[in-house]
Amino acid sequence: MKRTRVTNLFDLQNIYFYMDQSFGAERERIAYLYVRLLNKRINFVKIIERADVIVSCSSELKNTFVLEVAESIVIQAGSRLTAFRGVMYLAKLLKTGAEIPTGKFSEAVKERIVMLDIGRKYFSPVGLHRILEEMALYGCNFLQLHFSENSGFRIESINYPQLVSDEFLSIDEVKELIRYAAYLSIEIIPDIDTPGHMEHLLKTYPDWQLSIQEEASDARKVPAALDITNQQAVSFVLSLYQEYLQLFSDSRYFHIGGDEFVEFDQMEQYPALKDEGVNTFENYVNTIANFVGNHGFIPRVWNDAFFRNGQSSRLTKNVEITYWTKWQKEMAPVQTFLDEGYTVINFNDNYLYYVLGENAGDTYPTAEKIKEHWQPDLFASQQLISPKARQRVKGAALAVWCDKPKVKEEDEIITDLIKLLEGFSCHFYKIN
Repeated sequence: MKRTRVTNLFDLQNIYFYMDQSFGAERERIAYLYVRLLNKRINFVKIIERADVIVSCSSELKNTFVLEVAESIVIQAGSRLTAFRGVMYLAKLLKTGAEIPTGKFSEAVKERIVMLDIGRKYFSPVGLHRILEEMALYGCNFLQLHFSENSGFRIESINYPQLVSDEFLSIDEVKELIRYAAYLSIEIIPDIDTPGHMEHLLKTYPDWQLSIQEEASDARKVPAALDITNQQAVSFVLSLYQEYLQLFSDSRYFHIGGDEFVEFDQMEQYPALKDEGVNTFENYVNTIANFVGNHGFIPRVWNDAFFRNGQSSRLTKNVEITYWTKWQKEMAPVQTFLDEGYTVINFNDNYLYYVLGENAGDTYPTAEKIKEHWQPDLFASQQLISPKARQRVKGAALAVWCDKPKVKEEDEIITDLIKLLEGFSCHFYKIN
């Protein structure tokens, strides 16, 4: 006899699942996550008629799952991963109390990223694990860890222990984070931003800071900017990347920054860059990108420094572009990168940037705003790309920036993030 009707599934503490033997290996983590996230116990049954939820295998389904609502809820999938995604999609609906739809679910956003600024603000392993669990619930598959910033460096370094902040993640904690992420079908994207955003790293090496010569004043150092013409300084940066390339050897991507380095339209102020400054900068970025690429990673960079003022660029085509802003008219539109053949990821700062303290004119996003007014084809400054260009867009990211780290505590940030994930995740699938 049926244990329950579908309409009562939201209120049950015990849910009866029938899973095709092809997906037997998924039982443990599904049961674990339903308890962790919903406080619901999964009971697996061998008789299909006893099941509230039936997870069946259909070899015809590729990278999709089907959700049907009848006497039982039926999830059809063609692989273990899509079965997991389907079951977690159901979990999201049960948590939020949303109506359970019927249809075929296809990915509308291939890479569904949460970016977390742990450079400015320390996040505990417990907090990071909780974020990963919520990401799995809402269907995200990448966590970008921005762990080097002007005010902190948050992962243990064997080669440069003097550079590490007082609060940091140990190598063992990071390895466990990587393991747990993989268990949840989430990949980690390590992120060290150079040659800007380096104030914390360069405190120990002031001679490697870039100099600026403004009118009617003596030359002074730029605390956050690396002197990219100093080969010793560049060698230091390469050795830093080398250490973390090894730690994150299972990762597919490595974000190398490239944003907010100098005032690009006033290169004459920087003695080291006054001749061919843009080319010097782009050669530096290409050096880092090639180094990362030669170690098996796909490098990613921010958009704001390249193709400015409609000029050409020497930026290697081996990088992918995380397009976050066009707050200056000199910055290239997203279409420029698409036309040049780059793969692009949507980091829309108008909708998908959560900035602690609402720094630099930012306002906190809301789930409703993301759900109702943003779409994966909409980039910063209301740039809407064409359906044809969509094939070069790999994904989208919800970014947490900790510009004013003391404004909110870790738990409050995670609570806010969970609310935003509800709106963000509404765009992940097309339902036919």
